[in-house]
Amino acid sequence: NVSSTKEILFARRTASSNTFEGYNFPVGYSSGQGGNCPTQDLVDAFECTDGKSISESPLYDANDPYANRDPRFGMTSAVNGEKKWPSYNGEALETYYGGKNGEPIVGATPTGYYLKKYCDGSVNISSVNSTNSPHAWIMFRLGEFYLNYAEATFKYLGSADATTVELPMSARQAVNVIRSRQDVKMPALAEGLSNDEFWKKYENERMVELAFEGHRFYDVRRWKEGSKLASITEMKITKNEDGTFTYKRNVVNRGWDDKMYFFPISKSELLKHTNPDFKQNPGW
Repeated sequence: NVSSTKEILFARRTASSNTFEGYNFPVGYSSGQGGNCPTQDLVDAFECTDGKSISESPLYDANDPYANRDPRFGMTSAVNGEKKWPSYNGEALETYYGGKNGEPIVGATPTGYYLKKYCDGSVNISSVNSTNSPHAWIMFRLGEFYLNYAEATFKYLGSADATTVELPMSARQAVNVIRSRQDVKMPALAEGLSNDEFWKKYENERMVELAFEGHRFYDVRRWKEGSKLASITEMKITKNEDGTFTYKRNVVNRGWDDKMYFFPISKSELLKHTNPDFKQNPGW
């Protein structure tokens, strides 16, 4: 969209194609392969429109879990019952078990969601009337820089509201720049948050804002919170006889070892050095 395009500072352009859409459009639609599927963990991270988490907000309805959510949610994930994804598809997505886009179809989303971010919803991937679109893979954008500034300022000054002559924008204000954009318009973070409260909000903001941009793996390792990668949560949806849906979370173990805070040093590099203090990282 226009506002996000204005944020791009550096991107890698590619020739027009529909390859990415083919990999990620829903299974059961034309040549869609499912590809990268958002987890329930990511979905849960998107606040309600009142700025509160789904565990705190009165706007959250477990029987209608995708209503009244941060607008960025709808820009990131395609959900059960959604129409116009792709944009010319008039039928509702059926990601529930037995649905035309759901399990047990081979390749169907195991999490209950399909990816929208980075996809061009107007691209036709059918073998008959296929169309292409240019793509730009973001390396740096302004939103990330505001979040980087917020984290560095918070850690340096020790408070979400602190400023100096050299750092006139507080960490909280930097995050609010992200939340106040025209296409987002989420409530601002309140002044006076405790350090723990702000940090929880900041981590969540970074997770939803930078989803699928290649940051999450490095963020949780930098924060020494790698255990968050030890499992993912899927949403298993079943359709009831009366047309309503039942939503059940399913936790899948992925595994985590603290040695993964560091990458292993290659054997070829180890063999180049005779210094006995140059050793492999612990655990590898």
